[in-house]
Amino acid sequence: MRKFNIFLIIVTLSFLTFNCTEFETEKGETPKEDYPDQESWGNSIYFQRDGQRLAVLTAGYIAKYFKKKHTLLRDGVKVDFYGEDGELKSVLTSIEGKVFDDRSDMVATGNVIVISTNGTTLYTEELLWVNKEGKIISEVPVKITTERDTLFGDTFKSDPDLINYEITNAHGTSDKTMSIDDY
Repeated sequence: MRKFNIFLIIVTLSFLTFNCTEFETEKGETPKEDYPDQESWGNSIYFQRDGQRLAVLTAGYIAKYFKKKHTLLRDGVKVDFYGEDGELKSVLTSIEGKVFDDRSDMVATGNVIVISTNGTTLYTEELLWVNKEGKIISEVPVKITTERDTLFGDTFKSDPDLINYEITNAHGTSDKTMSIDDY
């Protein structure tokens, strides 16, 4: 009888331990919808409009979520922007990013730098690529440098080659001369 009681106690303790373990595992699990539908490492995404290549995005890690309609980018993001002539116009780098798949818009975050082929460089912490407009936009402070200028501003909007840009609350230094009579 004593062996049966010991056996019953062991079975009961095993059952309780097993059930507690299952409960803890279920509670700590990541919900299924938080897992990506596709993952890739070291691949590229191509952005096009009317059959013309606009940009090529490369990231160390890419995770695509079909239901959420976005793609996460990590481990270093690089985007090559191309002009209508097919020539490279600028290169964006950042730590992370996110592509909104239904619009082909992208937000780059963390140490965002855009270097254009004309020598202009943009520095910011967050930058949005609006595919429909073909514009890059920052709603956070920016720094723009050229061969002769260093400008700072609160917000920024430009074409990807950094030629035609707008900066709000611009301030900084410049070697350019301009006529006051024009204003």
